[in-house]
Amino acid sequence: MPAVNAPGRYTRRTTRAVVGATVVLVALAGCGSGTTDSAASGGKRSPKASSNGGTEAAELIRRALDATFDQEYLHSTRRKKDGETTTLRVALGGDQETCEAHSRSGAAYLDFVVTESALYTRGSQEALELSPESKADPARAEVMADRWVKRGAAMSESFRGMCAPKTRRDWLEERLPALDRLAEDTPVQESVRVAKRAATKITYERADGPLEFYVAAEGTPFLLRVTSPATDLDESFSDFGKTFRVAAPSGAVTELQMAEEVLAAQ
Repeated sequence: MPAVNAPGRYTRRTTRAVVGATVVLVALAGCGSGTTDSAASGGKRSPKASSNGGTEAAELIRRALDATFDQEYLHSTRRKKDGETTTLRVALGGDQETCEAHSRSGAAYLDFVVTESALYTRGSQEALELSPESKADPARAEVMADRWVKRGAAMSESFRGMCAPKTRRDWLEERLPALDRLAEDTPVQESVRVAKRAATKITYERADGPLEFYVAAEGTPFLLRVTSPATDLDESFSDFGKTFRVAAPSGAVTELQMAEEVLAAQ
């Protein structure tokens, strides 16, 4: 059993365990960065003209991306082949960027809530046990499981960027071909319905498999869904502009309180 006269050292170790779980959460929520050979570049640049009719489709996709990520309130859902699902709700107001994300994979789950003033994280025991610190000390995962933890100011501020529209759009575009490249292809377009909404389905048959965009056909051309099995991408969007408030979860404990509980359990 650890000596009781060294709480600072064990508090720091426990804090690192919570950080490890939070890093796993970021990966599950798809908020990190990464590049691919087909990464889109130039943000909102209009696609170059082509002679095969692909320009109009690429321009519609650009407009859909603009309209979707310009929303102050947005709900997105990501699904992976292994069954993992991540939902994200973003609420922007003035200079404030708030959001909440919930990732599920079987019995494992990880959540985070970014309010105007703080970051809160929570994870199941199955998820927390994935961190190296918890593997070395199972008591950590047992004590922290299903508990909301209020993080410090520095980490709260660093995580706030994940709520930003640019972060979300960059994540998606890094997994898609550049619009200029799409403008050189001639996709197949058809009328479909997505979540009871009329939509235009734009399909590109590529060497690594189909790439599909579903764009609202009535009113504002929001991006309703995009799928690319080759990159394990399946993301849908909804509740465009539908207001909601990101609230702090009840019963949250501070990092120090959690560290003290973990220390007492050892």
